[in-house]
Amino acid sequence: DWWNAEDIADFWKKWNIPVHTWCKRHIYKPLIKDCGVSKTKASFIVFLISAFFHEYLISVPLRMFRMWSFIAMLVQVPMTLLVQYMRYGTRYGNIAMWISLILLQPIAIMLYLQDYYYRDYVQHN
Repeated sequence: DWWNAEDIADFWKKWNIPVHTWCKRHIYKPLIKDCGVSKTKASFIVFLISAFFHEYLISVPLRMFRMWSFIAMLVQVPMTLLVQYMRYGTRYGNIAMWISLILLQPIAIMLYLQDYYYRDYVQHN
């Protein structure tokens, strides 16, 4: 149940299980075993790669590179650390996860929409 995730990190594990499993098997574990990277750094690297591909999958079809999706995902890293620091129970982590879903991601989408509209309609008129 991704909607009951205890924090943002838990949400990303539950949201897309096949992608999470693939990233863990092919990126996370090799970074730890073969490269000697710490678990925290390996998690951050996997998250950076995921953020890159989220941006790529939005930028290519829209034919514009704006970094909104990448930034929205990276904002979740300090947000996750803050919630883990403040954790008094699972409620705060779940609230942070919903704030991320309700605010961060839609704001990024609206910024793409604004840039797309400006590029294709305002500049041509």
